[in-house]
Amino acid sequence: MNLTQQSIPYEKVEAWLMSYSDWKARLEYAQAELKHIPGLTRALHEWVNHGNGRKQEPLLRTVIHRIEITEHEIPLLLSRIGLIDYAFSALTTEEILFVRLRYLDKLALSVIIDRIALSRRAFFYHRKRILHKVYRKIKDRAVLLELDSFGED
Repeated sequence: MNLTQQSIPYEKVEAWLMSYSDWKARLEYAQAELKHIPGLTRALHEWVNHGNGRKQEPLLRTVIHRIEITEHEIPLLLSRIGLIDYAFSALTTEEILFVRLRYLDKLALSVIIDRIALSRRAFFYHRKRILHKVYRKIKDRAVLLELDSFGED
């Protein structure tokens, strides 16, 4: 396989793989955050009984923020995670181990080389080959990985 035939944005692919664990954690947090809004029932009863409320009330701002999370953040995170999971289907078991150690566990290069018994040269060859396979699998849908998350700085 000639890896130089096509221009691969290796840094972007590595950034996507490095972000995968963060995306999963953020998705879990966002989903948990939606389950409970303290004081919502009491505030809604007051709203119904008294018919007043302003958009600037902290509880109402919280509800609006949670709705925005539901509409924007969660679907984007689900798409990103699903796309990376789909890319993993192109990898062998050994390649998945490499990805887990390097990008998900974020271990140092020397630790990975020792764990999977690779030379430094072999490490970089495998890295390049894996990034190529991941990119080739998802290149047509990569725009989803480049979108800004809602509320991300």
